[in-house]
Amino acid sequence: MKRNLLVPFLALLSSLAYGQVIFAHNDYLKADPFFKAFELKVAYIEADVFLEEGSLLVAHTKTEMDPSKTLESMYLKPLSEKIKLAKGKLYGLTLMIDLKTDGVPTMAVLVKTLEKYPGLTSCEGLFITMSGNYPPPAEWKNYPAYITFDGRPNVDYTEDQIKKLRLVSTSFASASSWNGKGEIPATDTEKIKQAISFAHNLKKPMRFWASPDFPNAWEKFTSIGVDVLNSDNIEELSKFLSR
Repeated sequence: MKRNLLVPFLALLSSLAYGQVIFAHNDYLKADPFFKAFELKVAYIEADVFLEEGSLLVAHTKTEMDPSKTLESMYLKPLSEKIKLAKGKLYGLTLMIDLKTDGVPTMAVLVKTLEKYPGLTSCEGLFITMSGNYPPPAEWKNYPAYITFDGRPNVDYTEDQIKKLRLVSTSFASASSWNGKGEIPATDTEKIKQAISFAHNLKKPMRFWASPDFPNAWEKFTSIGVDVLNSDNIEELSKFLSR
């Protein structure tokens, strides 16, 4: 089956099959970036990317940039090797690229870089998703079919733009100030559910970033239907979900 038919089908299945999955937040800061998250088969692996003198560098802040830590060396090359071993098919992984510099020039270099990896851009079960400073939705049509985007709640997306959405995300603080202990206040629960409903109406999963990240919070998020659990503790969360 050709990718142009298969990818929308896989994306639809992933969007409809609601259930909690793991988002490896700031994966590049971990002791074993990419490889541990891949071993655990997390659904999303995040890399923050800066465009610096023509290179795509992976870093948390501009002051932490290291010329040796490129998107290619840390993610594209090892991911390409995994794809070769898997004979061109993955389990439904999203490489989330959080753009920290201006979207249009960063995207131009990113697309040119990705074109060097045809095995990656044509891989079944791999999604490449832009977050952060990406171009406005009206410009999404200008990018290749293998590029998808991280949406935001309460945006009036067109049908074509919805097809380019991989998920919907927002700051947890936009819905709640809950610290993860005890029960979520009823008024906050309603706000969280409203965001979830927006995403589900688009047939997309919902993620909250900067959310409480320990078992009681995971349990409460699971119970109210948060699809994508944002975490810095992926090994512990993986054990929690396996139970």
